[in-house]
Parts: sequence; C-alpha cells; structure tokens
Amino acid sequence: MNVAKSLESLLEPLSALKPAQSNPRKGDVEAIMRSYERFGQRKPIVVHQETNEIIAGNHQYEAAKRLGWDKIAVVRVDDDPETATAYSVADNRIGQLGEWDVEELVASFELMSEDDIKAAGFEQVDVEDFKALFDEQVGSIEAVSPQDTGKDRSSKSDGNPDEAVIKDKTYQEFLERYAQKATRAIILYYQNEIYGKMVDGLDRLGEHFGDDDHADTVQRLVNDALSKLTS
Repeated sequence: MNVAKSLESLLEPLSALKPAQSNPRKGDVEAIMRSYERFGQRKPIVVHQETNEIIAGNHQYEAAKRLGWDKIAVVRVDDDPETATAYSVADNRIGQLGEWDVEELVASFELMSEDDIKAAGFEQVDVEDFKALFDEQVGSIEAVSPQDTGKDRSSKSDGNPDEAVIKDKTYQEFLERYAQKATRAIILYYQNEIYGKMVDGLDRLGEHFGDDDHADTVQRLVNDALSKLTS
C-alpha cells in the first residue's frame, strides 16, 4: 500500500466500502494501477457517510483492490441521492472538459522517463501523437505568419502594446524553436478502426525488426519499397 503521508488519517478498509451500483464512466483501471504503483494515492475517494457507497473514485477503489491493498484514503459526505449522482457525473465530466497545452505537455515529456510517462497514463504512441500535433500547430502558425497580413500592429490607442504585437512575438518564438528542431513530423490521418490496426501493425513490425520507434519502422518500410521499385 502506497498512500501519501498526509492522507494516512483518512485510511479506511476497502472491505467497508461499496462500489456504486451504477457508474456511467468506464475508466482505465490498469492505468490507475500503474499510477498508484509509481506515485501512490495522492487524493482521496468520496464515499457516502451512511451507505458507504462510493460516489467518486470507483476505479481508484478497483485499482487498489487489484493491487492487494487493504485500505484506501476516503472523504465522507452526507449527500442526498440526487446530489450524489450529480457529483459523480460532474467529477467524471469536468476532467474531460480541459484541454492540453500541447507545447507544455511535449516539454514535460522530455523531462520524464519512459516508465513515468507510462505511469502518467500515456503510451509511446501518445507521446508521438502529441509531438506530431505540436509540430503541426507550429507549421500552421508558420503558414499564417502575421507578418504577411499587412496590418498595423504597433499599439493601441491607450499607448499599451497591441495584443497582436504580443501574438507576433509568440509566433516568432514558435518559429525560431521549430527552425532549430533537428526532426520534423509527417502527419497521417486514419479513421479510428484503421488507426488501431496501423498502430498494432507498426508495433509488431518494430518488435520484429528491433526498431526503436514507429518512425524507424516506417522509414525501413519506405526504403524497402523504394529499393524494390528501382530494382
């Protein structure tokens, strides 16, 4: 069992808790297990005071159970059924509404080990996708560089720097970083059912050839096809 020290006073036996009878959210329990193994429990689950039913944290409960824990940190509330249901849905939905700052996320990946990236719930293919998305965003910025708009962006009437000037600077910083990158991305789009097959196929081929990543495998396949084409 791995629980943050500040949560130890909130520990309760798993056997005393009841999973929600209905839960509209299907979470990735194995991903939570990896997170618990690496980081431990750092936020408590929410349980009803009287019924012992889990309002928020059913997948955390299941992960702890599969890991063989006998206790988990709990916060208890005395919600009526309507409020309990509403909070359970809100807890799951609010997490979906945020967006990644792709540049910051890619920068964070550079500071993380492969094991920590996996513990955070990302596979290597996710890392590659976000890096490709960032490169695509920078490429789009380059294509619509504000220098070509011909607009006067010197200042606002109140003498403060125009917001567009600040954006110009941001664009230029993006472009400078992109120009210094030693790699570029090739973006390929597939429908969901095909995407999964492509990733699985590249994984299998990469393992067979001993390639480090999908980029090496694709390059190998292209080179092999070209050699056969010109032979």
